Amino acid sequence: MQQNKETGGRVQLMLPDRTIPFEITADCTLPDYRSEISRLLWVRPTLTPPERFIGGGKAELSGKILLEILYTGPDGVLYGTEHEQGYSFTLPLESTPVAEEIEVFATPVVDTVISRVTGPRRLSVRCRSHATVRGVAQASLALQQHALPEGEKPHLLCKEEKTGVLIGGGREEWMLSDDVPCEEDTRVLCARGSVFLSDVHAAEDEVRVGGEALISLLCCREESEMPLVLEKRVPFERRVALAGVSPEHRACASGTIGRVEVTVEEGQISFSPHLILTAEAVCDEPVTLCHDLFLPGHRAECRFEELSARRPGLCTNRNFSISAEQALQELGLGEEIEIADHICEAEICEKSTESGKTVWNGKLQCHLLCRRGDEFCVQNAALPFRLCSGADLTNAHTECRVSACRLRVQNGTLRADAELQFSLCDAEPLALRSLCEATFAPSAPVPRAAIELYYPAPTQTLWDVAKAHGVCPEALAAANALDAEAPGEKDSLSGKKFLLIP
Repeated sequence: MQQNKETGGRVQLMLPDRTIPFEITADCTLPDYRSEISRLLWVRPTLTPPERFIGGGKAELSGKILLEILYTGPDGVLYGTEHEQGYSFTLPLESTPVAEEIEVFATPVVDTVISRVTGPRRLSVRCRSHATVRGVAQASLALQQHALPEGEKPHLLCKEEKTGVLIGGGREEWMLSDDVPCEEDTRVLCARGSVFLSDVHAAEDEVRVGGEALISLLCCREESEMPLVLEKRVPFERRVALAGVSPEHRACASGTIGRVEVTVEEGQISFSPHLILTAEAVCDEPVTLCHDLFLPGHRAECRFEELSARRPGLCTNRNFSISAEQALQELGLGEEIEIADHICEAEICEKSTESGKTVWNGKLQCHLLCRRGDEFCVQNAALPFRLCSGADLTNAHTECRVSACRLRVQNGTLRADAELQFSLCDAEPLALRSLCEATFAPSAPVPRAAIELYYPAPTQTLWDVAKAHGVCPEALAAANALDAEAPGEKDSLSGKKFLLIP
């Protein structure tokens, strides 16, 4: 601890993480030129990252949900369509203790999808969802001093703490475009995509992101009953504006592909996916806190404030490769099935620390479009996986996405080889205590000799003795050949059995 006469400044506080449940309902009506729904196979949702508006004691968060709908018609042929609409939820902020420059970050997730066909070309969908919401707020560290005699300055005991600052809200949206060759009679049932980020780093007022968009097109030909999947990787490099970021910051990013616009003509499928990147960054920022004060000849009534700041930590992207397999019989799948398409999602079930390393135990949730005999069906399979990182990341906020996955059936076993994209940002709280207000009143003078001899207790510091005797710490240090640079440290009286009090 140091004696420091500079007060004021700001610190970034962590708000408690919250989970906000919300529900999305949709009524989907297919146009007349679409085939009627004979059997609904799946409705798979994609949520775009929400935008936010903060005001009036609450945060309004809203985004888009894209529903991929796959079904068979009365003719037994596969058909696909999609439905897009908005979603929103509200985060109350009235009870937030610090209401100065609040910022929130939300990760929405769909938990369950309940769909029902309500007419030949109509269906209703209900998505039970939740959002994990993080928040930060700025707090002032100004010291309020009352009844302070004119021209007098109290002695302050301050300590510099190393804290972390999170800068978020970086968002970039644009349309990619590319094409793949196809047969003349090909039609596209569904189009979706995932994002693989290979390079994320901070620059001046921006985060630079490089990677690939993996686009999957579920197609079929008029003369073929079995659909096929066409894939294309589209590289990109993008700059996500983020004011206040510098190359010294640590950054992470996340990518989502929303709607994919598709046209088929002249033996070519042209596609334009809507890609959304979000980015955030952290840096280390020291803050000076006032821990104590005194003014000779006065007593002070002090009020302290307990603060929850951020510890400086990591902010990064990590990519992992996993392989998982399980017997078809254990998954309830027959060996006669043919897998036409699949959608895979990673679910982290447990996170723990072993020997300083982080271990994730999870499941690869696989939604399979299969054909058994002449009929199409949907099967679900959960393949367990285990990941290990060489660092302790148990306190890091984690987003996990499947950027690519290959499935194959071999010798009665379903095997998955997947690439997982982790976006990690440390969120460990740091408890701080700061003197925020002091009121002074004159105290009766205590008679004392010109020079006193004092035997300090083992736990006392230079600051404790100076405060008790109403002596400037620098004067006490000079009279005893001590260093007054850090009067509050426990070794500030090291080797001194007695002190001269000037």
